[in-house]
Amino acid sequence: MKVVLLGATGKVGAPVREELLARGHDVTAVVRDATRLPAETAAFRHRPGDVFDDAFLTDALAGAQVVVCSVALRDAAQRGRIPVELIRGVARVSAAIGARLVALGGAGSLRTATGEDLVDTAGFPAAARPESLGFREALHGLIDDAPPELVWTVVSPPMSIEVDGPRTGSYRVADDTLITDDRGDSRISAADLAVAVVDEVESPRHPRRRFTVGY
Repeated sequence: MKVVLLGATGKVGAPVREELLARGHDVTAVVRDATRLPAETAAFRHRPGDVFDDAFLTDALAGAQVVVCSVALRDAAQRGRIPVELIRGVARVSAAIGARLVALGGAGSLRTATGEDLVDTAGFPAAARPESLGFREALHGLIDDAPPELVWTVVSPPMSIEVDGPRTGSYRVADDTLITDDRGDSRISAADLAVAVVDEVESPRHPRRRFTVGY
């Protein structure tokens, strides 16, 4: 399958990249800095550029069957950019070329046991709040305004993504409710989050809706 991966060097994007390649997909990695990527091969290409540039994005996504958007907006080069602006642009181009969109969203829009969204709870970290609110707006924008021809899915992670955690290939799935384990922890390894993302790429089970994963 021809997959264009936006944000292929991040905490989630890098494991998604490796999972896609391990399963034999044809991957184009769209990044700002291609020096952080492994060498190109026949099945793996680099496309350095700015995902907020419409002309670049249109060219980079050409030929994709699936677009995976895993762009983090936390570092100095991206700080202040708006998640809804990013998702809206990627959705528009994906719809125009007939590609499915699988986008990573934040955990902040997931419902807690109290019925509140996580981002609205008292203990939610203030530093993460702007990005989480932006991803919640982006999710609502897809639900309300996505082009009818676009098949999209948003994958919301749990509260904690364990960068060095093992790849077990096992995870639980929910729609809009934060998943916690027996100890009340909401977590998954980055490798298993990547498994869940690529499972959705290969076998779409959540068209035009959001789902979340966790242990």
